[in-house]
Order: sequence, then C-alpha cells, then structure tokens
Amino acid sequence: MKLPVAFASGLILCSMALGPFVYAQATQQGNPATGGTVSGLPAKDAPSAPGSQSVGNAESEASSIATRIEQARKQGKDVSHAETEEKQGEAALQAGYKAEAAQHFQRAKDDLAKESGGM
Repeated sequence: MKLPVAFASGLILCSMALGPFVYAQATQQGNPATGGTVSGLPAKDAPSAPGSQSVGNAESEASSIATRIEQARKQGKDVSHAETEEKQGEAALQAGYKAEAAQHFQRAKDDLAKESGGM
C-alpha cells in the first residue's frame, strides 16, 4: 500500500518540477514588439498585401512623388499635405511596410492632383 502511494507522489513531484522546463521549450514564442507571433522572414522579404506595389515600384513611386512635389512647390502651390504623406511613405518603406508606403504615396499623388486642379 505504501509503495504505490510513494510512487504516485514521486511521479507527481517530478511532473511538477520538470513541467515548466518541458513546456517552455515546446511553446511558440511571440514577438514582444507586436504582441503575437509573426513571420520569421525579414521585412524586405516578407510578402506584401495583395494589390500593393513591389519594393522597386514603391521606391520609384517615392522618387516620382518627390519630383512632382518640387514642381508643384516651384509653381507656388501648397504641398504641405503631399509632403507629409511622402515622408510617412518613405518611413513606411524604410521599415519594410510596402503596402502602407504605397497608400501614403497614393495620398500624396491625390493631394498634388487636388492642388493642381485634377492633374
């Protein structure tokens, strides 16, 4: 009678002592920056959202927007909103957020078109 009780209590104690170590190795670690699990791919290799621009297109779009902002500024137009969107798009592109960068660049183009009267 004493042997099965001793064996059972020993088994329970071992399970309790080793449980956290085994469990900690088996769980998937989340990304503390996002609060959850994310793709292990670097940002530059991560897939973009469907319908969004590729990195090359987003970079050329950034260059195009910068040129258009300078042209509009030389014509005396208010480019403050477009400039803000361009800067946010650049920051998003640097961080690897291609879809977000494309949205900012599109807003910058829309702002320039409004200022130009439908360019």
